[in-house]
Amino acid sequence: MKRHLLPLAALLTACTTTDDQVAHATFLFNAGREAEAAEIYHQAAQEGNPEAQLLLAKCYDFGKGVPQNLTEAVRWYTMAAEAGNTNAQDNLGTCYVSGSGVEKDLDKAFHWYSRAAEAGSPSAMNNVGLCYRNGEGVEKDDTKAAICFQRSALLGNADAQYNLGRCFYHGLGVPRDTEQARTWVSKAASRGHKNAQLFMADNQWTMPQ
Repeated sequence: MKRHLLPLAALLTACTTTDDQVAHATFLFNAGREAEAAEIYHQAAQEGNPEAQLLLAKCYDFGKGVPQNLTEAVRWYTMAAEAGNTNAQDNLGTCYVSGSGVEKDLDKAFHWYSRAAEAGSPSAMNNVGLCYRNGEGVEKDDTKAAICFQRSALLGNADAQYNLGRCFYHGLGVPRDTEQARTWVSKAASRGHKNAQLFMADNQWTMPQ
């Protein structure tokens, strides 16, 4: 049976809220219709929907459904971040760390990571930990780094689990403890974290039973 697809304008009319539009656009995106999804994200983003702004930023960031444009990605990440979207705040922090689409600014990176971390983002907690560990945008502090990694690790973030394991292994910000190191690194490794798996192999550690 031939399928009759509604024109995009009719689909948008049928979606009564911008949240409905975002949900429909995400369905299209996952079905491989990325250009259509990006168009709907754009309309909802212009109407002030923070989730749409985040997803449109990602489209520009990775060139999905639109030509890659890192400056536009930062513009939409910023709108969503200022509206309180923690994923956008975390991603915007990363843009400032790498200088992707914006001038590199470690102080601003730390600011946005911190806002997202305070709102409960595990990824941002890990990134704040990295800032403390490396002295980027804030004074270097191994103890604060380990605390951030632990907060994130307890919420299941694999990067933080690996980073916390390394803290215990080297005694950075926490007492050196090989068993704690193995416990946390193995948690990350079990979730497919490649560096954690390599670390396990280098130390001839086996996964706990």
